[in-house]
Amino acid sequence: MRGKNRLHICPLGWNAIHRVVELLALSKAVRHFVLLAVIAFWSRPHAAFGQDKADAKATAAKHAAAPYATAHAKPLDPKEEVVNQADDHTQFRVEFNGIKGDRVPAYLYVPKRKPDAKETPCPAILLQYGTGGNKKTNYIVETGKLFVARGYVVLTIDSPNQGERRNKDKKSSGIFGLAGAEQMMHYCGDYSRAVDFLAARPEVDKERLGYVGISWGAITGITFVAYDQRIKAMGSMVGGGNFLGLWSDEAAAKAAREGSQSSDPVCHVARIAPRPLLFINVTKDQLIAKPWAESLHKYAGAGSKVVWLESDHYFRGLDRSVVCGSVIDFMDKALERKKSGP
Repeated sequence: MRGKNRLHICPLGWNAIHRVVELLALSKAVRHFVLLAVIAFWSRPHAAFGQDKADAKATAAKHAAAPYATAHAKPLDPKEEVVNQADDHTQFRVEFNGIKGDRVPAYLYVPKRKPDAKETPCPAILLQYGTGGNKKTNYIVETGKLFVARGYVVLTIDSPNQGERRNKDKKSSGIFGLAGAEQMMHYCGDYSRAVDFLAARPEVDKERLGYVGISWGAITGITFVAYDQRIKAMGSMVGGGNFLGLWSDEAAAKAAREGSQSSDPVCHVARIAPRPLLFINVTKDQLIAKPWAESLHKYAGAGSKVVWLESDHYFRGLDRSVVCGSVIDFMDKALERKKSGP
């Protein structure tokens, strides 16, 4: 969204925001106030977290149940069909059972082995896009191709109400169709099923699984990765948290330590440590305010790396393949195959 007088908010879908504006037919100032109030309601700290001071000595994260549902033991009933044969990879359209029992369509990219190559499983990446995207969105397809060219199996799913699932998940929407906490946890539950799918693939080394999210894919991905130890490393591109600055240091630390049902990633990001976590943020971001990005950086803990680039939310003026290449370099190191024996 462009224009210096417009409000920039990433965690909500722009189409949904426009529908709210049309419904309310209010002045610009009142519209902005309503939207900020809605975001504040969804990302606010739970009263217990806001009132109790964190114990400075109790810094270690406790075991806590994920705020989203998982179903590792349930059947996936996967299906696949080849949609493209490239020189270096095969692209499949796959589908499997989601966390709510519906079907999750996805693109799967599998590298082709050279005739003399050793039969060893590949590292794999769950790669997710920003608001309004889907598995066919150009930039996410091109990013997937860069990963597969470097030897990664890549999976990108159609999240709830995106791509082939558009308008099939109406019950997942929040107020006026905006993305509420329930829908965010639906995303995370489907990410978990996607990793179930990847881990079951014969081409995949299930000990070398990573997650890369862009914008909304980063925001939702942090909450997911925080509670899924199968993901060994994460790349967060132009993500943020602590929207409206409602989480104090004490509240965020306690939420991360004890677990939280909040949909704000600032409550969960510390649980990713000490697994490697790369943040890439930009100095001219139209959608993610700098304090939102810095909140995630601040609470991330050991194992995180922060990179600021002179660009906007869409990486204009930069060679996007170079930016993505730096993420792949990070994953190469983080997911390096461990050598066995002397």
